[in-house]
Amino acid sequence: MGQSYRSRIMQRTWRNGQNAILKYKEILAKRIKPGMRILQAGCGWDKNEVTRPYKKICDVVGIDLDPRVEARYHSKFILGSISKMPIENESFDIITSEYVMEHIKEPAAVFREMARVLKPGGWLLLLTPNLYSYKGLIAHLTPYKFHIKMGRLRDGKGYEADMYPTFYGCNTAPKLSRMALASGFRKANIQFITNGPTWFEKFPILFEVFHLFHVVIARWDGVRQLRCALILEAQKRIQNNED
Repeated sequence: MGQSYRSRIMQRTWRNGQNAILKYKEILAKRIKPGMRILQAGCGWDKNEVTRPYKKICDVVGIDLDPRVEARYHSKFILGSISKMPIENESFDIITSEYVMEHIKEPAAVFREMARVLKPGGWLLLLTPNLYSYKGLIAHLTPYKFHIKMGRLRDGKGYEADMYPTFYGCNTAPKLSRMALASGFRKANIQFITNGPTWFEKFPILFEVFHLFHVVIARWDGVRQLRCALILEAQKRIQNNED
C-alpha cells in the first residue's frame, strides 16, 4: 500500500466531514459578516488559513506570545498573552482560537479575557483536542520529550520548533461548557469531530487499523466522546441576567 492510497483515504475521510479544521472553518464562515472585527487568539501564522480569507473584508487581528509570528502573520499583530490581553473591553465581534487551549495552564482566566474583549452578543469559536480521544489521552499522559520525538518521526527534524507543552485543563465537553457559561457566555454548543488516522500515514498497518476505528466513531453517535476534537461555539451574553 503506497502513500497515494493512504492520501486517498484521508481525502475521502475529509469529504465525509471527518476533518475538524474544515468543520471549524465552515462554522466560522456562517458567522462572518463584512466589517466585523475578528481576533485570532494564539494565532501563530495562521497556517490553516482560518482568518486569512477575511482580511480584506474584516478587521483581522492576531495575538500570540511567540515573537517569530509577527513577521509571518498576514494581518495586524499583537505580541502578548491571551490570559491578559492588551486589548480594550468589548472591541471584537468574533474570537477564534484553534489548537491553543490545550496549551493553557489556567484556561478559566483565558475565558474571562475572551468574554471581556468580545462585544455583547459576540461569538467565541474554539477548536481543541478532546481529552477522551486516544490522541488526547496519549498526548496528556506522555512527557513533552516524547511529543518532540514523535513530531520529528512524523513530520521531520525541525518540526519541534512549533510544538509547545500541553496541559489539557479544559479539554472535555463538560469543562468547556462550564468555563464558558461561568465567564459570561450563553448557548455553549459543542461538537465532536474526528480527524481520521492522521498520526499513522507513514505506518501502513496502524493506518488500516485506526482508519476502521475512525469510521466507526464517526458514524456511531453513541461513541462521539472518542472523537479527536471539540468545537465550542458560544455567544457572549447581551445582559448579565440572560440565560
